[in-house]
Amino acid sequence: MEIPKERLDSEIRKYLELRMDDLKLRTIDGLSVCVSRVLSLMVILMLGAIVLVSFAFGTVLLLGDIIGSWSVAAFTVGGVFLLALVVLLIIRKKLFTDIFVKLFIGIFYGNE
Repeated sequence: MEIPKERLDSEIRKYLELRMDDLKLRTIDGLSVCVSRVLSLMVILMLGAIVLVSFAFGTVLLLGDIIGSWSVAAFTVGGVFLLALVVLLIIRKKLFTDIFVKLFIGIFYGNE
């Protein structure tokens, strides 16, 4: 049994349209998950930064009362943050890049 050429062309067009729709839907799904995760991460980071600044200010005030010098306390807390920054810079590839690569692979290949 032979299928007419017009019908075959029509079926091929329908198939390609369905594949394009599927690709669009998967892309939108992946992008929406990605954007929602990025936005939630930004909110969490902003709130975490506010908490960190509050604790740092409180620590400077407390340490300043104990030591007797607020400027020494401020430099001490600043030194702790500088040390944390250096550690983060040293392990940034493992900490950030690898995590985001795995995250995006999971999002775009459906392994959420």
